[in-house]
Amino acid sequence: MFLPLVLIAALGCVVGCSDTREGSASAASVAPLTPPVTVFADDFDGTTVDPAKWTVFDRLSDQANEEVNCVAPPNVGVSDGLLQIVSKFEDRTCGDTLPSRVGSETGLAQPRTMHYTSGEIQQATPPFLYGTIEVRAKIPGGTGLWPCIWMLGFEWQATHPFTANTTEHDWPKAGWSEIDIAEFMQGERGKVNTVVHYGEAGGRHEESLPFAATTRFMVYRLQWEPGSLVWSVDAEDGKGFRELRSVSGSDKVPDVPMFLVIHTAIGGVAGGEPDPASLPQTFEVDSVRITQ
Repeated sequence: MFLPLVLIAALGCVVGCSDTREGSASAASVAPLTPPVTVFADDFDGTTVDPAKWTVFDRLSDQANEEVNCVAPPNVGVSDGLLQIVSKFEDRTCGDTLPSRVGSETGLAQPRTMHYTSGEIQQATPPFLYGTIEVRAKIPGGTGLWPCIWMLGFEWQATHPFTANTTEHDWPKAGWSEIDIAEFMQGERGKVNTVVHYGEAGGRHEESLPFAATTRFMVYRLQWEPGSLVWSVDAEDGKGFRELRSVSGSDKVPDVPMFLVIHTAIGGVAGGEPDPASLPQTFEVDSVRITQ
């Protein structure tokens, strides 16, 4: 049917204006994607550990886990763009400032001479609630070493650099909870332990890696959201991140602020008997990034 040009134009205006208004309303109803915000990052480009970002431990290692080393500042350094935590067979005297949860009748972790040393650092900035944590690292070998990238609830932060034996702790409840992002136990380097301890001990959940952790740098990732944890790894072989494990449920996922810890323990319940001939060994970390 033929319509006058004026009428066609009028109809076109009505239809076009209507579509435009609907489109504008639709666009307004969809919030733009917000890019992740980096809340903590370190590429270890300097020559020393940045004290504004990390606390370096100087104490007896965790006696509740029967560890046999001192964690000592000289064993932690930055060189060639890498954090380096070195585990050694050497004597060092170290102590603990608070009573032990286990041990002698007195319960005091008195200064003592240990035959092994290693290192441990803890996030010095305030704990954070939820986010994506990525740590690019190469894990040390050796016999009897227990390296770990992990998180603790905010209640630990004030005392943890000085003692692991906080008598009033309520591990693993609420602010005393724990998430192990990448834990390597009993000499295993082809599998990584991915576990959350929240409300109760989380057991052991080892997942296979595409390559041995000592042979290359990999990015270990934890995505922490309300009621959800997802562990994954990028072996940097061109295949991107592989999901390792997931946990869901508000009763299983910490909902309190937490902070990051990186260290190598020696011996103990998950390290096994150390072999001096296999030392020294170095835990190398290239970067740490936390986004929300």
